[in-house]
Amino acid sequence: MNKKYKKIWQLALPYIKAGREKDFIHIKGVIKAMEIIIKSGIGDESLLMPAAILHDTGWCKVSKKLQASKKKNDRIRALKLHIENSAKIAEKVLFKVSYEPKKINKIISIIETHKFHDPKEINKRILIDADALSDSFKEQFEGDLKYYKSERASMCNFRKKN
Repeated sequence: MNKKYKKIWQLALPYIKAGREKDFIHIKGVIKAMEIIIKSGIGDESLLMPAAILHDTGWCKVSKKLQASKKKNDRIRALKLHIENSAKIAEKVLFKVSYEPKKINKIISIIETHKFHDPKEINKRILIDADALSDSFKEQFEGDLKYYKSERASMCNFRKKN
């Protein structure tokens, strides 16, 4: 990770740690997946690495009660709130590291479409793919088993959908 991305990571860390307990490992997995994808020569690294780091920072602004709800409407509301808040946090963090305003707007757009959308733009697709790919890494898989109190077989079946 280059120096500018490390600075973004440092500024994002308090939000990540204040969010869901699983997000530290998850976001590191998304960053790892993003690095793999970018090495293949597709996507704009200057947009995708910040998006990978910041895409789930908004969970810190979603109440624990709403996060834990078993109701489908509450889960959807929690997801939407985390996206809205992640976009706001991304703007604040990227402004602090003097990112170009045009790039900040593109990164926010990438973050805003990482759930509930099927975008055609390649950079938006890549964040969705990195988010899903990160689920296959052992550390995240094991962490998710614990976080969701799930059985290995049922988690594997759930992951197959991604």
